[in-house]
Amino acid sequence: MKTYFFIPLLFIASVILSSSSCSKPNSTCNGGTGGTATISVTPSAHKYYLDSCMVYIKYGSLDQPANGIYDDSMKPTLIDTTPVASFKNLQNGCYYVWVVGYHPGFSPPNVKGGASTQVQNNTNVTLYIPTTPFIP
Repeated sequence: MKTYFFIPLLFIASVILSSSSCSKPNSTCNGGTGGTATISVTPSAHKYYLDSCMVYIKYGSLDQPANGIYDDSMKPTLIDTTPVASFKNLQNGCYYVWVVGYHPGFSPPNVKGGASTQVQNNTNVTLYIPTTPFIP
């Protein structure tokens, strides 16, 4: 008789413990405009700065988008001889940055590279993204 009582009790206890200890992991990685943070991107090709390029950014992701569609883009501007692309008014969250450009000193001259970053506490982030040559 004790076995019949013990088995259902064990089952109920395991269901209660498993439901209270399981929590869904935070799979969302927020990000986007509407905040106070800035991500400043300086692309480089080996030890040289890269100013002939486009910088793309994907909000809410740490990975390159599979469909190749980014949320914003810009060409770097020179600030004290350093090319910088600044994405302003960003919220806390995850971002993926992709650079595609041209450097005449390389063969092939086309270069690309990317990096991911996270913004926390509305801080400004500076990324130096190295690029590598590729054949389009």
